Amino acid sequence: MRYFISGLIAGATVSGVIAGILGGIAALVPAGPRWTLFAVLTALVVAFELAGRPLPLPQNRRAVPQTIIPQSNVAGPLQFGFEMGTGVRTFMPTALPHALLATVVLVGAGVPVGIGAGLGFGLGRALMPLVRSWHDDPRHWDRLMLARMRLVGSLCAAAFLITAVTLAPARWMPW
Repeated sequence: MRYFISGLIAGATVSGVIAGILGGIAALVPAGPRWTLFAVLTALVVAFELAGRPLPLPQNRRAVPQTIIPQSNVAGPLQFGFEMGTGVRTFMPTALPHALLATVVLVGAGVPVGIGAGLGFGLGRALMPLVRSWHDDPRHWDRLMLARMRLVGSLCAAAFLITAVTLAPARWMPW
């Protein structure tokens, strides 16, 4: 499990670094168009999430296999975790991770914020298999998670919205 989680965090951090670099380049574009696109994107993604119908995005529609950790191999779990950490390996039930990377780019946040966003995504993604593995009955945990998926999605969307508003420039705030 530790190799898989290490891969998750590494893959997500690489994605964050790339988004941070792109954000540094995007900062050369005038702020008005970038912030307008940021506001539209944030409103669209959050509206879909809160409605319980996440915005469909092009992605690899394969589900995560229930047994991802071969007992005798380090490279397999590390590679699978890295690919999953980048967000390109498996099905994503939400558009929020994509919106997070787009936010890092559009606000021109730079590499340090990109690293933080990547680490946050990787750690968040690592929580699911960790918590499931700690449960006495993983199949029961699966049923509980599926029953609460809409609530989890709404909480994540609210957290994303709070973060987005925090990043918005002061001149866009109504107060």
